[in-house]
Order: sequence, then structure tokens, then C-alpha cells
Amino acid sequence: MAQWQDSETLVFWILIVFLIVLFLGVAIVVFVQVHLKKMVTAQEKLSAEKIKHQEALLDSSIKVQERERERIASNLHDELIGKLNIVLLASASKTTEVDTQKMLRDSIGIARRISHDLSPPLLEETPLAEWIRDMVSPLRNFYTVTVTITEEPSLLVPKDVKLQLIRIVQEVINNCIKHAKATQLSFTLRETKKYIALKITDNGIGFSTKGKHEGLGLQNIELRMQLLKGTYKLTSSKENGTSLLLLIKLPIV
Repeated sequence: MAQWQDSETLVFWILIVFLIVLFLGVAIVVFVQVHLKKMVTAQEKLSAEKIKHQEALLDSSIKVQERERERIASNLHDELIGKLNIVLLASASKTTEVDTQKMLRDSIGIARRISHDLSPPLLEETPLAEWIRDMVSPLRNFYTVTVTITEEPSLLVPKDVKLQLIRIVQEVINNCIKHAKATQLSFTLRETKKYIALKITDNGIGFSTKGKHEGLGLQNIELRMQLLKGTYKLTSSKENGTSLLLLIKLPIV
């Protein structure tokens, strides 16, 4: 009988093969467990970061609301109430030095502007493109403005979508006026039955997009885009201006 046919030799080789298979099996199980643990840890870290980010956005949302309340309260107190008090005093003293009619007209104008800020009139009936044209028009007195609009005549943009986009455009314009030091602004709106795309660019001083930005303006934009289930891309660099691209798929569910 050949040596390999000996029962003890066969048992020995079977035992060797079994141990090799067992070792490979244990190694595979350990590898899978380690890999799964790393995946779970990474997923937990990602989830924690998302939760932290959402909490930061919620906090910024509250701060934005408080900022808007303070601004409206300031407008009411400093502009509207101030003028009405002057009218009241002039009426009580029967002085002719104050043009009460003009003061009342100015007060009505201030009240109308505050009302429009709180809730834009005819929002549902007015096309988004017209809103953007109206918001951009006053900027032509201070900037070189380019407006490119491709409309879908039959497209009915939901009221909530228009409102959020109007607020974003207002935020971008405010940021540009306060920080950008730009001389040129460009607004490009494209509407189709499947999506709305809006791009806003300036030739201002720009800023670094690396790292986190704590400004309420950018967080406000991100929060509104989340509400619209849209995406956005912000590109900017020092001395090369800033570009913001918004994309919203339709219909919004």
C-alpha cells in the first residue's frame, strides 16, 4: 500500500485541509466583521454629522426669523411710527411747518413696503420671471445688470416655490450689496416643464469656499433649497466673483 493511502496519513491530510479551511473561514468572518464594523462606524459618523448639520440649519433658521422680526420692528418703529408721531404732534399743535399729507403718503408707502416684504402681493398670479425682473430693476441704478430669461409659458410654478426663490434672490442681492463690492451682476433663469434653474453671478471680491461658513445668509439659502428638495452649487474665489446655481426639479411633491 502506498504511503498516501495509509489511514493515518489520510487522516493527517484531512486534518490539515480542515484546519486550513477553518482558518480561512475564521479569517473571512473576522474580515467581514471588521469591515462591517468600519461601515457601521462610518455610517454612524455620517449620520451624526448630518444631524449636527440639520441642528445648525434649524438654529440658523430661528436666527434668520429673529433677524427678520428685528428688521421689521425697526422699520415700524424708526420709519412708520416716527412719521405718524410727527403727524400726530403737528395735528395737535395745528402747525403749518409740517406737510402732514406728504408724511401720511410716506407712511402709507412704508406700510405697503413692509406688507410686501412680509407677503408679496399677487404671488400666485405673477410669473416667477416677472418677479425676478422687478427685483433686479432697481439694481440697474448702481450696477451693470444682465438678465437672461427663458420662460415656459404654460408652466404654473407653485406658490411656495416662487416664494422660496424670491427670498433666496433677496438674500443674494442683500449679500452682494453688503459684501461683494461688485460692479456687474448677472441673473439667468431657465424654466422647463421638468425643472427650474436659476444662476446668479457677480464680479465682486469673492471669498474662499473652503471650510464652513457661519453666515446666516448662506445657511438661509441652504435651508430654503432643502424645503424645495432642490440642489445648489456655490463657487467663489477671492477677486474672481461669486456664482450661485440653483436647480429645482418639478413637480415639487
